[in-house]
Amino acid sequence: MPKDPAWWLYRYLGQAISDYRMISQGDSILLGISGGKDSLFMAYALDRLRRRSPVKFSLAAITIDPGEPSGFTPEELDVLRRFLESMEIPHHVVPTHIARIVEEYPTAKTACSLCANLRRGALYKAANELGYKKVALAHHLDDAIETLFLNMFYQSRMRCFEPFTHLTRRDVFAIRPLVYIPEKDIVRAVERLGLPVVKTRCPIAGTTCREDMKELVTLMAQRIPQLRSHVRSVLKDLWSSKSQYGERDQETEE
Repeated sequence: MPKDPAWWLYRYLGQAISDYRMISQGDSILLGISGGKDSLFMAYALDRLRRRSPVKFSLAAITIDPGEPSGFTPEELDVLRRFLESMEIPHHVVPTHIARIVEEYPTAKTACSLCANLRRGALYKAANELGYKKVALAHHLDDAIETLFLNMFYQSRMRCFEPFTHLTRRDVFAIRPLVYIPEKDIVRAVERLGLPVVKTRCPIAGTTCREDMKELVTLMAQRIPQLRSHVRSVLKDLWSSKSQYGERDQETEE
């Protein structure tokens, strides 16, 4: 039998899930699917895990459609549906007017943060309505490093989203099983697996402070090859200094 094209990443996935006790017996997990490489790889990897793990859990997926002018086409939604159906993962689509709301804000920084907050709000609200207590988000290691740097350089604080967060106002747990995996490894795996990535039509993509941090991390990693693994250790110390996993009440993205 040929080796799985993403075989080397499953150790990171399993370690993160184990370290933060993300998945328990009988869990029903709702996957946040944007159509990008990260969320598609998360769906693929968690489906592979559930078929082999002694801990039994189920998966469903949800896509928040931001609406015109940057929403999904029917063809793109069909691509996502067929990909998820191939793994027997039910797919829910929630139509919104988020894109129109965000258009009213003139700066990329404000618009990007607002869009992210509105999407998460719609995602958690839908999870409540559908009866899911756990939502899986596809943030990877680079996302965590960029968030840490954004908070350090712009807010003077050592802060980052956490691998396992309890949002008490919604009574939903957010888990991030890819949080130990570098983005470049996900890119490589997605290419090898041939996953059907849907490209974003966001008009401000590539112009935000987060993109500046992404460029900075890339530049620093060229000079310090172990940068990502070193900062991962810093993040693990930061996360372990918090209260018990799953007991937080806030999400910090920017």
